[in-house]
Amino acid sequence: MIDTLNCSPQQLAIWLSRLVEILRSQGGLTWHSFVQTVAGKTAIIEIDGIQLRLNANHSEPIQVDITDNSDNLESVEALNFGSQAETLRDLIGGRLTLDQGVAIGKIHLRGSLSELLGIHKLTMDIVAESAINPQLQRLWKEFDDLWFRPSFPPPVLSLEEQITPQGELILNVPNDVLNIEVELK
Repeated sequence: MIDTLNCSPQQLAIWLSRLVEILRSQGGLTWHSFVQTVAGKTAIIEIDGIQLRLNANHSEPIQVDITDNSDNLESVEALNFGSQAETLRDLIGGRLTLDQGVAIGKIHLRGSLSELLGIHKLTMDIVAESAINPQLQRLWKEFDDLWFRPSFPPPVLSLEEQITPQGELILNVPNDVLNIEVELK
């Protein structure tokens, strides 16, 4: 269990609120994706066993209330998002894709197809913007520095070495199709 002061529901809620405000202040496509994905919805997320309830109204400007859900702990099946901090570090650092995290069971997502597609787009937008946005970089650094880190973090494979357990799509292509030679003129 997490026993440091920085690994609390309150600290996690502060960081999520800052993320929302950074996206709001930047505007643009990432903010638009955020509004489309969360407006009028409630979600329960869990990071390292800490559950938060996020409730986004449908008004303009959108407001997101983030509250501690430890009084009503939900089962894994009821969570909309669940993961460990190390997995988030790998995602933010580009060592793991969202798709791979879900495929290998390190990231739990639940929602309708349109909600999952929205979460995917929003995550990709935030990760891409993090490469050029100093505010997001400072937020990720603070999270990385202050949040609980296991004594021995699990090794992470490079993106090239990550293969989904279901197999790559090319494995479903017949060999005779793969062996076709095409001449370019």
